[in-house]
Amino acid sequence: MIRFILRRILQTIPVLWAVATLTFFMLRLAPGGPFADERAVSPAVQKALEAHYGLDKPLIAQYGEYLFNLIQGDLGPSFKYPGRTVNEIIQIKFPKSMELGIYSMSIALVFGLTLGVIASLKPNSFLDYVPSSLSMVGICLPTFVLGPLLVLVFALKLKWFPYPGWDGPAYKVLPSATLGFFYAAYIARLTRGGMREVLTQDYIRTARAKGAAAHTAILRHALRGGILPVVSF
Repeated sequence: MIRFILRRILQTIPVLWAVATLTFFMLRLAPGGPFADERAVSPAVQKALEAHYGLDKPLIAQYGEYLFNLIQGDLGPSFKYPGRTVNEIIQIKFPKSMELGIYSMSIALVFGLTLGVIASLKPNSFLDYVPSSLSMVGICLPTFVLGPLLVLVFALKLKWFPYPGWDGPAYKVLPSATLGFFYAAYIARLTRGGMREVLTQDYIRTARAKGAAAHTAILRHALRGGILPVVSF
């Protein structure tokens, strides 16, 4: 196992190097520059800015410095926010992004697994059609449509939740639901397919024949194999 993990880590090194190299040269060779959107400045100020950020150096020298700093975990200065580094901006923004990811994934797992299990119990019935239809709508409805729709209904019309912000639990409901319901749709369809396949296996019928209750056979035996597609997803 350790050798496998080490081999996988070593295999990612050239991939990361290729991505970093491609990103660097694409940004450097693209038309314009990091200060193109700013108001017009004199050539002297332009040269001073380029010297400050090291953009006046040869391209190969910039690339070498970029890789050296990247290996050390230094992502360099921010062109958009003068006086701040990219690392500082990530340190400020990342905790909120991580919190949003945890909340949305929790919603996705709870609703996705529940709908998937319900849909698998009675194939081609009302209990199957409703969760399957909801999951299809969730897949087809992108987050940039669902998010404003939730804000319009639950924040502006019903005024159940405040927006925008991240200052309290109530502010986190709509953003978490927007991302969570999108992934819950995929999880529901994967769970439904996995559960329908597992429920036809012999060991499930054996468990029921030995007197296991329906919920025991589903939650203890079938669900373990039914969520394998979700784990790989």
